[in-house]
Amino acid sequence: MPSALQTQLSRPAVRVAAHNFGWLAAEKAVRLVLSVGVGFWVARHLGPARLGTLGYCLALVTLVSCAVSLGFDAVVKRDLLQRPGSTRELLASGAVLRLAAAVMCYGGLLLLVLVGALGAGEERRLLAILGLTLFQPAWLMPDLWLQAHLHAKFSVWAQTAALAVGAAVRIALIAADAPLAGFAWAIALEGGLTAAGIHWFARRAGLHFAWTAARLATMRRLFAEAWPLMFAGLAIVIYMKIDEVMLRWLAGPAAVGIYTAATRLTEIWYFIPIGLASSLLPALLRARERGEADYRTRLQHYYDLNAAVGYALSVPVALAAPWIVRLAYGPAFAATAPIVAVHIWSSVFVFVGVARGQWLVNERLQIFYLLATVGGAAVNVALNFAVIPRWGGLGAAAATVVSQALAAWLSSFCLAATRETGWMQARALLVPLLGWRHFRRA
Repeated sequence: MPSALQTQLSRPAVRVAAHNFGWLAAEKAVRLVLSVGVGFWVARHLGPARLGTLGYCLALVTLVSCAVSLGFDAVVKRDLLQRPGSTRELLASGAVLRLAAAVMCYGGLLLLVLVGALGAGEERRLLAILGLTLFQPAWLMPDLWLQAHLHAKFSVWAQTAALAVGAAVRIALIAADAPLAGFAWAIALEGGLTAAGIHWFARRAGLHFAWTAARLATMRRLFAEAWPLMFAGLAIVIYMKIDEVMLRWLAGPAAVGIYTAATRLTEIWYFIPIGLASSLLPALLRARERGEADYRTRLQHYYDLNAAVGYALSVPVALAAPWIVRLAYGPAFAATAPIVAVHIWSSVFVFVGVARGQWLVNERLQIFYLLATVGGAAVNVALNFAVIPRWGGLGAAAATVVSQALAAWLSSFCLAATRETGWMQARALLVPLLGWRHFRRA
């Protein structure tokens, strides 16, 4: 295996993809360090109840953000590679669409806040502040160009700088014993700095982005092709974040804080399949052009790789959960450990699900993607109603694992066109040690 890996890394295409993924991994490593050094400190400072209030508000805004992003990331990245002459038009049209969606969604959020439908007192203030992050997706369109052309290092520099500033602000807030609103403003500030940095680095990398290049016909085409992905993305976020919202109403803010602390340890790894998808998309498209047999082989290797990484992450985290939680959060969050040990297994299905999602976009099967994720979200909500009153956050974590398995894998067997990829996923999940085979071919 080492010699095979070394041989493949000598190939230009593999080397570029690995370099790009390395930058993405470096950014997340920095994010993890800052989470250990500052994010866990913030959690200790706030305690379960206040962390739960902040986590509940952030979960609600995250749910709304799906309607703003419009789900066309994968479509735009594909078109940027296949239609390089339309780069400015694609990015500008997407930015205008997202800005219009942000205005409508933020206005709707403020209306619900004013009538008290989403909470009261401090929660209303936090939602108004965190809602400003809904404008971020419109300004992050140049990041799709950086991802499509494997320029991850520029995105990493921008995000790392914003993270550093955000960490410094949070430390100052802890020292000043600031109210929760201050921590909400820190989140909004970090998002704004990230968007500004992405724009600056993308311009230095050669992208000349102008909003005036937007075209109504392109907006219509993007929306027509991506709307199933938008609702699919909403469904995904529902079964990732609805747990915190339902815990708030069924078990209280402290239960949300315990659960939020767990998901911060498990969901931070979700960048890995997304990074792999961005880095390996050009190779998959080339294999598709070479022929069906080559394409299927590369897809199987892709699923194998994602499953292997998912298991390599989940097993040690599940075993070491009590030690990790004690080190990160202290005794006040002891109840977080069993939730981490269960919730981390959703990562395996997330990894193979992201890989399948890229294939579905390539094959233009977005409607199936929508139906699968909506089904998973519905199952998650139903299970939460059944298990949260009895088992709290631990039940919510188990519901997430079940719904992820259904939406990301088992649903593949429900349609003839996707059944083969379902068996590919099954082979990857049952024989994860074959993940290294992905490196056999460029």
